[in-house]
Parts: sequence; structure tokens; C-alpha cells
Amino acid sequence: MRSFHDIEERRSIHGFSRKAVYEKAGIHKETWRRLMNGTSAPNTRTLEKLAGALDDLINEKDRAHG
Repeated sequence: MRSFHDIEERRSIHGFSRKAVYEKAGIHKETWRRLMNGTSAPNTRTLEKLAGALDDLINEKDRAHG
């Protein structure tokens, strides 16, 4: 399982906006904001959604540039 910090780091490395990731994951922007600010800890389901969305975005980008 990836941590929120790991997901955020990978997002940045791959050049995706925060909005692209949370929208792809179906996560509300307020949830993302609370996670970024550390005022809320992500549950396993949220981490799975975010990691899956980021993986999907990376795969889509790779296919488009492949």
C-alpha cells in the first residue's frame, strides 16, 4: 500500500495536476485538500482509489506517447 506522500510524489514526478488525480479517483477536492494539509488521514479505500487513478493516468500517458 502506498502512502499519500508517495502518491503525491509520483503525481509530481509524472507531471499530473492534483485535480487530474482526484477527479480520476472520484475523490472530492476538499478531501484532497485535507490530506495535503494533514488535517485528515486517508483510509485504505481512499489510498487505493488515488493510487489506482494515478496508475491509470500514467498508463494512459504512456500509451499516448508509445
